[in-house]
Amino acid sequence: MSSRAFVGGRWWRDGAAFSFLVENRRIVAHGVDPSFADEIVNLDGAFVMPGFIDCHMHVLPAGLQALQLDLSGASSREEVLRRVRERAADLAPTDWVLAVQYDANRFEDGIDVGADELDAASGGRKTILRHSSGHACVASRSALLEARVRADTEDPRGGTIVRNRSGEPTGLLLENAMEFVYRKAPDLPPDQWPDAIDAVSATLLSKGITCASDMMTGQRGLAAELAAYRNAQSKLRIRLFVQWNRMFGKHAEPDAQLPDDDRLRFLGVKLFADGAIGSGTAAIYGSYTSGGDGTLIYPPEELKRRVLAADEAGYRITIHSIGDRSTDLVLDAYEACADPSKHRLEHAMLLSDEQIQRIRRSSIRVTMQPEFLLAFGPAYMRRLGPERAANLKRIRSLLDAGIIVGLSSDNPIVPGDPWTGIRAAAMRPDGFNQAEAISLREAAILYTQGAAAANFEETEMGSLDPGQLADFQLYDSDPIEGDGRLIATFVGGEQAWPKSEE
Repeated sequence: MSSRAFVGGRWWRDGAAFSFLVENRRIVAHGVDPSFADEIVNLDGAFVMPGFIDCHMHVLPAGLQALQLDLSGASSREEVLRRVRERAADLAPTDWVLAVQYDANRFEDGIDVGADELDAASGGRKTILRHSSGHACVASRSALLEARVRADTEDPRGGTIVRNRSGEPTGLLLENAMEFVYRKAPDLPPDQWPDAIDAVSATLLSKGITCASDMMTGQRGLAAELAAYRNAQSKLRIRLFVQWNRMFGKHAEPDAQLPDDDRLRFLGVKLFADGAIGSGTAAIYGSYTSGGDGTLIYPPEELKRRVLAADEAGYRITIHSIGDRSTDLVLDAYEACADPSKHRLEHAMLLSDEQIQRIRRSSIRVTMQPEFLLAFGPAYMRRLGPERAANLKRIRSLLDAGIIVGLSSDNPIVPGDPWTGIRAAAMRPDGFNQAEAISLREAAILYTQGAAAANFEETEMGSLDPGQLADFQLYDSDPIEGDGRLIATFVGGEQAWPKSEE
């Protein structure tokens, strides 16, 4: 068994000298005599930090988007149409042009690209530009016709077909209206899914992320997705929370072989309790400024039935709950379990003092995504009003109550750079209660050690203690007190980014 000594490093928390020995992908000891190792790696004063763990994102969906046309930075209509034209030139006439990160707010006039403009740029190819928020898209006229979206098409429940003065669809589709065209758009065939996973994994590793949790495994079929994750070649560690209906009920796939190794591991079952604030579907007490109090995905007794079914089968459970009304129902369901501490809560954006105490008493773990405050802050203020929105994401209060919290991104909803989330947690945007801010160092710990604990893997990773997996990042200077630049990411003691051939 070969061993590798990493010497000459500095520990990220205090800058103290730091060296360690790695054997069989794990940290064996700190500060050992390097002469005992088969290989010595001189870190030349680099700051050593545990790898980031994104404990709530969507790996395959992010990878599928990574293979689509990226319109990030396109600040004019002309630039968007130029990129569409260039992508279309590489495609067959029957292929679709699928793009992400489109945003007309970057344009000087703020006016969206039109359906007919997209047809002209794409040479008549069916085209969809997905808005960076994920809550809107623009479709070409050919895509609208394929989806049978016409002047006489009724708006779907929870969605809007934007029309011109003559009643004709402009191409802009909001919320659930997007499903008209996305139901027709082709998905990447399963044999290419491993490539999509590898594409997003490379991006995550370049951000210092060594482990990522996929939060809706099975959306495209459980066995097919598991095969894609197994066949992916990236060194990124991936954790899976499988959709409840792929484990139970008529859509269950009981023969799917759930993985359990250091690289790919099934962690538990995922449920949704409500929607989102931006769409007015998070279930809240009171009402939104636009009216309504949100949507419960399941009646309370059905939610509890599903939770107990998974709990009694021995699975960990995690539940998406953004509104305070839905969170009370989630806590009711968890408290009916034999051991609520086995489970965790996703998002928990609106929390009362009493709910925080209920979480503490049940020892439930919580994940939060502070990057949302930067990406969607104005929408939260509009929907909830400034006073209520100010107290979203009460990270300080949760920590003070002794609750385990893991920070994450929900990528591809937001870009998912951990440092963006860390800074948002420490320097909450204007309008948000600063009493809920935490320090940069605390936030970084929640994106490493806290995220590992949210995944119930705190003994496996997150702090580089002896016995843990040797997953770490190197910075050329202090990443907290200075402006340290990431120079390398290691997984299991092997450099994963940048690749040696680069």
